[in-house]
Amino acid sequence: MERFPIAIVPVGRIDAAEVEAAAVRTAKVLGEPVELREALPVPHDSEDPARGQHRAAALLGVLRAEVAKLRPGRMVGGGDEPAPRPPRPAGFVFVSDVDLFTANRDGVFSALLPAKGCAVVSVRRLREAFYRRKADPVQQRSRFVKEILRMAARLRGVATCNDPRCVLAESRAVPDLDLKEERFCRACEQRLFQGRVPV
Repeated sequence: MERFPIAIVPVGRIDAAEVEAAAVRTAKVLGEPVELREALPVPHDSEDPARGQHRAAALLGVLRAEVAKLRPGRMVGGGDEPAPRPPRPAGFVFVSDVDLFTANRDGVFSALLPAKGCAVVSVRRLREAFYRRKADPVQQRSRFVKEILRMAARLRGVATCNDPRCVLAESRAVPDLDLKEERFCRACEQRLFQGRVPV
């Protein structure tokens, strides 16, 4: 498989342990370490105060410009051996707690700007608290990992999958996410890993 290193970049106030745990699980599924960068502040230019949300595309545009100012991060998910550092990330997945919307959707879990090589995942709607339900940290972590994996694969150019259990299936609502497994279906594995399935 041609390497496609990704960097995960926290944005704003988000639990560092939660982000690192998701990065490690993401690296395991992708079969290669991911880079974990230091946090960026939430850009206010993308906020719509009347809605109490952030415009996903505007947020991504600002964050993509700001990430160039960050020092290289540390590699996670490489097993016991220190992971060799790739020359530079091919894609960035920003993770945040801000609520996102797009021109077509009032609320989204994630958004993608493939031309800029970046995506954003928000944990806001992945948490049971958003729906005024009892917290479920295990389920929340799984949802978070699934969305990061989906964005990482989309950044690699793999299309949305029609198998509802595949992590690359579209996620319009929480039940869609909960139906998915924390892995790619066989067909998407073949497309993503070009015949090499990670162990």
